[in-house]
Amino acid sequence: MLNFPRLSRKPALKTRGTTLDPTLRDSMENGMESTRARFTRPRRQWEVSIDALTPADARKLQTFVELEAVFGANPFLFRDNRDPRHPEQLTVRFSTLPAFVDAGSIASEFRQNVTFTIREV
Repeated sequence: MLNFPRLSRKPALKTRGTTLDPTLRDSMENGMESTRARFTRPRRQWEVSIDALTPADARKLQTFVELEAVFGANPFLFRDNRDPRHPEQLTVRFSTLPAFVDAGSIASEFRQNVTFTIREV
């Protein structure tokens, strides 16, 4: 199993883990709605942000996305450290690919902020 790369800046989960709605809904002509479970295990997803990535970290993350995670195809392990006493190891895929935004220069080095969404497998 792949591991999310170690970067000099720690990822921050911006959400608590939104549960995806597992229900399929079909509207009928008479106004009624037919529903059924799409899948039996509800999955969670998280928005992730990493601020002030160094150029080396940005390249490392981009290489991981393209060559190892194969964009959103391959699952990987992502460590949730919000509770330091009980860190959670999540098996996820990219739901949205990393989007890089210029953060300006810090200590004479150009930095980038990145955001993306991961979803439980």
